[in-house]
Amino acid sequence: MEQSNQQIINETDAEIDQRRIQKLITLILQSEGLSQDTILNIVFTDNKTIHELNRRFLDRDRPTDVLSFNVHTEYLPSDLHILGDVYVSAEKAQEQASQFAVTLQNELERLVTHGMLHLIGYEHDNPDKLKHMEILTETYIQDLEKVGI
Repeated sequence: MEQSNQQIINETDAEIDQRRIQKLITLILQSEGLSQDTILNIVFTDNKTIHELNRRFLDRDRPTDVLSFNVHTEYLPSDLHILGDVYVSAEKAQEQASQFAVTLQNELERLVTHGMLHLIGYEHDNPDKLKHMEILTETYIQDLEKVGI
């Protein structure tokens, strides 16, 4: 895989097609008008780790599927484009993939998209915003299929 500013870290035993994840990241950055030099970390982890992050930073004492952490850049050089970190529980993704009758890879891609959209500034604090995020997520997943890998 070629060198990029987007790091994909798999801390699990899950088999993840990282090339597809990188293609998805590129697609989202491009579609949202962000530089391909944008710095972003995607971390695939387990329920135990994401539970601890959820408890420590959001005061929610349970595992979740995806967490996004923005990097506050007001004190950094303006030419440095940093989005932040997206943590995805591969265990939770597997549970949801079974529930929704999709592949693990497909569910991971949905969660990465969801996490990235949060970093970009999208929220789902009301039904209209939630619907908009869901539509965007599906659009990016469909666009990834069109690009193919």
